[in-house]
Amino acid sequence: MAGTISSAGIGAGIDGNSIISQLTALQRSQPLQRLKDAASSLDTQISTVGTLKSLMSTLQDAARKVTDKGAWQLATATSSNTAVAVKVTGAAMPSSSEITVSQLARAQSVASANFAVASGATAATFGADGKLTIASSSDPANKKATIDITANMTLSQVADAINKQSSSTGVTASVLKDANGERLMMRAKESGAANGFTISGDAAVTDALGITGASPSAVLQAGQNAKAQVNGIDVESATNEFKQTLPGLSFTVSQVTQAGAPALVTVAADTDGMKKNLQAFIDAYNALNAKLADVTKYDAESKTRGVMQGDSSIVSITSELRATLSSNLGGINLSDLGIQMGKGGQLSFGTSATDKAKLEAALQDPDKMTQVLSAEGTDGQPNSKGLAMRVKEFTDKMLAFQTGTFDTKTDSLRKAKQDNAKQQDRVNDRADQYEARLRAQYASLDKRMGSMSGLSAYLANQVSQWNK
Repeated sequence: MAGTISSAGIGAGIDGNSIISQLTALQRSQPLQRLKDAASSLDTQISTVGTLKSLMSTLQDAARKVTDKGAWQLATATSSNTAVAVKVTGAAMPSSSEITVSQLARAQSVASANFAVASGATAATFGADGKLTIASSSDPANKKATIDITANMTLSQVADAINKQSSSTGVTASVLKDANGERLMMRAKESGAANGFTISGDAAVTDALGITGASPSAVLQAGQNAKAQVNGIDVESATNEFKQTLPGLSFTVSQVTQAGAPALVTVAADTDGMKKNLQAFIDAYNALNAKLADVTKYDAESKTRGVMQGDSSIVSITSELRATLSSNLGGINLSDLGIQMGKGGQLSFGTSATDKAKLEAALQDPDKMTQVLSAEGTDGQPNSKGLAMRVKEFTDKMLAFQTGTFDTKTDSLRKAKQDNAKQQDRVNDRADQYEARLRAQYASLDKRMGSMSGLSAYLANQVSQWNK
């Protein structure tokens, strides 16, 4: 408070402090309470706009998913034989294919001659000095490396030296142990006939490996492609996965099929997946629509109003959103897909037998679903765009950074909150000034009343003396 005088009223014989406090409280409390109530309402509105923005963002995401043409070309794929595993990788049309597997893919490998482990030793030593060159069969000029080997190196040390160059050669090495000794195993990183490698070098080294010499004993396994037939057509793959043989599918082979028992791969429309996407879109729309209705309503019975009741920018969102979905595209609208707009603008689909039949038929026609919901349309002709595409563009506009309805509305509410805080400060300042004036006036009154009280006492004393 402004400069206080704790003894106000003593000279006058009245409780000045209490009077001043009560008068100041009256000056401060009513206008300040109105401003505090207004500030609380602004906080609620800011929070409400934030909730609406979040719901709009959810609708934006759902609409974006539905506007993807792939949303109406979902498919499931199954195989009748465990030898062939299939998965959907893109837009796969309903179909069936017979797949026969005749050969699996294999990486080239070379197992060296057997190296005996000397008595008392823990590992076999190479026993020869020289250079070993490993080169890629497909690009020997650029993909190769030469390893220096000494007679006292163990096979594990030779394998380590080869592995250090694997990024250049595409070959890895390991040591295979059995009761007869150890073998150096070299293997191509990638399977397929084209991904082999060659081994060369000093004769002492290649002879020791059993690759050259009078009686080579190295075991060579050539790389090979996986081979299959799809509906009688021969196909090959460097790996056991066939990625682009069938449109929108990839299949992986794990064993050769028996004669006369091909795997039957069947592709069917994934209507459950399509319904899930559609339900997510409708749920997001209904959640936003319901919240908009709640915050803008007026209840005549209870005479209560929604937080944003009468706010033109928020009310307009409701009307624009419903208008977007109630329009049609080329004479086709949501009801043709079994989707109905009910009371309060809420959407539902497949609730009646007729609507279920319409929806199932539409889901079997990806072009129709794409036309009604996902069509990109023509620039300058908004009615040529799919309904979900229009909703997406509407949400993009509403959620635009700084310029969108929600950001501009939030900014205006925050500015109003700042103005409210300034008004509260002004009310407090005026009340403080009012209190200071009252205290000054009461101090002056106290002084005069104190002087008069002293004079009265003096006169009374004089009269008393005179009477004596």
